[in-house]
Amino acid sequence: MKMNTSVATQDAKARRDMYRFLSSVYLLPPSKDFLLYIVSKETIDELSVLFGGNAVEVLREFAATVDIDKDLLSIKQEYLDLFAVPTGRYVAPFEDVYRGKMGKDQQARGPLLGEYAIAVKKIYRSSGAKMERTCKELPTHIGVELSFMCFLCEMEVEVIANQEGETFYDQAKREVTDIIRYRKIEIKFLQEHLNEWFPQLSKSIQINSRSQLYCGLTIIIEKFLSQDTAFLLAIANSEICKPEMKTP
Repeated sequence: MKMNTSVATQDAKARRDMYRFLSSVYLLPPSKDFLLYIVSKETIDELSVLFGGNAVEVLREFAATVDIDKDLLSIKQEYLDLFAVPTGRYVAPFEDVYRGKMGKDQQARGPLLGEYAIAVKKIYRSSGAKMERTCKELPTHIGVELSFMCFLCEMEVEVIANQEGETFYDQAKREVTDIIRYRKIEIKFLQEHLNEWFPQLSKSIQINSRSQLYCGLTIIIEKFLSQDTAFLLAIANSEICKPEMKTP
């Protein structure tokens, strides 16, 4: 069977755009335009369709009560308190921190630039990804890891675009060597990194946040990571079941 490039492209682009949006939640302080987008009925309705009404309930409450002009400065301060300034409510949004060794009573916080930083940097390099010079965050920052997933989805889009016009056999061969390669990296990164520590970061945000904005967004992100993992695993399983392709 010939790959449906239109559907595959749409899926990859949709996932790319979602990861790009979600990474910006943690890499950039909220702007007025960002908040206007979040509280719009169109956005809330779209997120409800994608993740269910319960998942977006907190964001819906935020949208119903926020006064953007009045509350913008306090929401920006909330971003700084949670993700930028290591004071009382700082959640330390780094994988290393949440994957320390388990103690007798609780999990110890791990050191920055330790084994997990080495591991993710190795994956970044082997995938052809490079951190932008303007990015001042560490490689295990949640925004950087989500941005890496965006990069992998963009590579899928490019590979699919390059398939157009190829013969059936060449297209099938490229699919095995390129598209599946990127999807395997995505599954590996989700299972061995993001899914291993983001739920803990999510709990920390729920505890320390004073605004419904970041509580609601974090719920959405956790839901999306779970759904995307299931989506990729379903594709991988369907690939395993395909009949072997032979050279004509």
